[in-house]
Amino acid sequence: MLECTICGLLSLNSRSCPACGSQNLIDLASEDNDPSMPTEVPGLDDAVSSLYDLEGIDSIDSDEASDTITVTKQSINSSLPFGFSGQSNVHLSRLPFGIGSQAEGVPFDSDEEGLIEEKQPQIKDSMPAIKQAIKPVVETPPAPVQESPKPLTMVRVEPLTEPIIEPAAEVLVIDSGIHSVEETMPEPISIPDEWRITAIEPNLDEIYSTPETVVEVVHHTEDDVLVYNHKEIDNTVVRNNDSQMVENTSLLSLELHPAKALNVDLRGNTDLVSELEKGYFAIANNSWAEAAISFQKLASRMPGDSAVFNNYGLSLLQRAIEMAKDVDDSMQMMASSQFESAILALREAAKSDPDESTILLNLSHALLVSGRAEKALKIIEVHNSRNPSSLEGVNLEAAALVSIGQSTNAKNKLSSHKGDTIIDENLSRLL
Repeated sequence: MLECTICGLLSLNSRSCPACGSQNLIDLASEDNDPSMPTEVPGLDDAVSSLYDLEGIDSIDSDEASDTITVTKQSINSSLPFGFSGQSNVHLSRLPFGIGSQAEGVPFDSDEEGLIEEKQPQIKDSMPAIKQAIKPVVETPPAPVQESPKPLTMVRVEPLTEPIIEPAAEVLVIDSGIHSVEETMPEPISIPDEWRITAIEPNLDEIYSTPETVVEVVHHTEDDVLVYNHKEIDNTVVRNNDSQMVENTSLLSLELHPAKALNVDLRGNTDLVSELEKGYFAIANNSWAEAAISFQKLASRMPGDSAVFNNYGLSLLQRAIEMAKDVDDSMQMMASSQFESAILALREAAKSDPDESTILLNLSHALLVSGRAEKALKIIEVHNSRNPSSLEGVNLEAAALVSIGQSTNAKNKLSSHKGDTIIDENLSRLL
């Protein structure tokens, strides 16, 4: 019987504790064989003989009793791989540290060989006694010889010594194959007074009593926006005879011909006649918001119709011009989005019918008055290449040239087309 000195668990025929894995075990059988301790109970033999007399049982000889006791000890020290005192509960701990490790360290090959050699003589001495005890009893097979475990080669692990990193920075300078190390001290970090522990408590009243400053931001567009007021409108032609341009005194701008509306073919949609008449009536009365609503409804019912989208974009364009001329600043700020909506509608009309000259003129007109002179010049040049005798196209191209600073070229364009009222007025401005 073995007792673990760590957890106190009792085990049989184990090299390590089954519970904690400790190899510090005490053999209780060796302690029981201490000669100083009594091995027999006084009066036990007399009690046994008197019991045998009462029961009428023959007494057992002392030799047979010793043989029986010897056999019992042999059965207790059985080395069978199963059953009572078997090897199934053997747990050999191989940990070099922790619970169950040896206090003197990990055994090496030399130590284990010495232990094996010391155990062998003890086995040889006990063999004769066992053979004598087996003779008067039934023969038992010899116990299997236990193979000694192979010695394990343990490797001693030494802790690595890490170099101590100094705070000073090291700079490696290479000069003609010679390495030198220069130490540079780190710059002292200045801590603001507000972050120090000894900082004075800030005066919150003084901080929050600072008067607020108002910053005024004035937005200027890259190009000048030319705004025109068109009043006289026909059901097929939008005319403006008394228009006045909103211009910058430092720049010169020209007067444009009025944008034109187109006739809409309903194509048998008689239910849209009233809406179309309402739109034309709104254009004649300069009610650009109502006209835009009417033609927007027609555009939803007749998608892809270039005339409907042209009239819708025309209504939005005139509405944007009115908003840009308004004295209210908020209305002027919303005029830019209105110009963009008008340009989108006119572009949709140009996609549906790219050969219609009126749509190209209106689109160039919208781009020019919204400050997109370069884009307007590209479109009007395409229109004039197809219609070289168009007075509206020549005048619009001259206005675009003036907007980008080419007044001389604009004057040359208009000089060859005299006789028109608007063109003659623009020539007088360029002189």
